[in-house]
Amino acid sequence: MTATTPTTTPLAAPTLGTPSSAPARLLKSEFLKIRTTNVWWLFLIGAFVFTALSLWIWMGTGAGQINNAAAASSEPFVPPEGLSPVEVETARQQWELEHSLTRTLVSVAANVYTSGQFFGLMFAMLLGAILVTNEYFHQTATATFLATPHRTAVIVAKLATAVLAAGFFWIFSTAISVAAGVMFFNAKGYGPQLDQWPVQRAILFNGLAYALWGVLGVGLGVLIRNQIGAVLTGAISYVLGTQIVQGIAFLISVWLDATWPLKIMVAWPAVASSVMISPEKLYPEAPAWWVGGLVLVAYGVVFGVVGTLIMRKRDIS
Repeated sequence: MTATTPTTTPLAAPTLGTPSSAPARLLKSEFLKIRTTNVWWLFLIGAFVFTALSLWIWMGTGAGQINNAAAASSEPFVPPEGLSPVEVETARQQWELEHSLTRTLVSVAANVYTSGQFFGLMFAMLLGAILVTNEYFHQTATATFLATPHRTAVIVAKLATAVLAAGFFWIFSTAISVAAGVMFFNAKGYGPQLDQWPVQRAILFNGLAYALWGVLGVGLGVLIRNQIGAVLTGAISYVLGTQIVQGIAFLISVWLDATWPLKIMVAWPAVASSVMISPEKLYPEAPAWWVGGLVLVAYGVVFGVVGTLIMRKRDIS
């Protein structure tokens, strides 16, 4: 009797560099990871609530500013006594600038159409962080990098997904703000101001701010792999850190009787975002809007590069 030895078919070794590593499939995979969690729509609800609250505040404040500017524009300029002709002309130009209805409408429009930016950027950042920390929280990082051994491709896909998701949040909040803003200006008897470049720039650069904060979030998730730790660190540093930085800058400015602390405050990314979208100087000592843009772009580049380098070398087990 002849013994028969059972035969087994060896498992096929996983093929590296399969089509699953293609950019389109990586993006699809990352978006699937977002859609299968409850986080994204919770953030979306938060964005809606804070956008609505911000709209209520900005439209209430803007209505008062427009009414004051309209009333002042009908009053003649009365120069202070004892001024030279040159000083009178300077005072007149300053008075016209401060009481210009056109300038006020543009400023109010930019604020209304970018309503909800402060907390919207925070949600974009936290979503970017969760894109990375979810891999470790659900212990899928190993499977992800085995399916796509080229770690750079994975982190680039996460960066692109964070940018696109942040762009969605920007479109969502902007659509609400523009719809409400147009109705607000029509009710006040003025045009929507959407044909003014400072207003258009504020809206477009607000989108850039959302995208860059999504990148910052991915960098944060790479640095802090623990999901709860990354979310708490990001939220606390964003909300409280901004207030602390502004408070310290103001105290140093008063203590030294200098303006430079208020000028360099733009180095904090949340302040840079506000400076970037403001149609005029956010505060008297603030730098030009493009300085805020450069600061935020620099943060995005640094966090993106550092995050990629760390992810390529870190042990994922």
